Amino acid sequence: MTELVTNAYRHGAGFIVVRVFRDERDGLVVIEVWDQGEGRPVLRSEDHESDSGRGLLMMSRLVHEWGTRPTMEGGKIVWAKCGL
Repeated sequence: MTELVTNAYRHGAGFIVVRVFRDERDGLVVIEVWDQGEGRPVLRSEDHESDSGRGLLMMSRLVHEWGTRPTMEGGKIVWAKCGL
């Protein structure tokens, strides 16, 4: 899910940390991308006239689920769950 890393790089702040692991409860792979920015990703509606802004929409259609959560250190983690 390079979209998560790209968004952290383009719209986040500070260091970017990527963590990938298997969720033992459901067997799905979890990808987490942490950055120090406070802004949250926004899922936009499809705009056929735009040259950008479709990555998060495409990602949301490919994964089982995704979301964000704040961290105690500041910033956020954007995560996605997908099959192997």
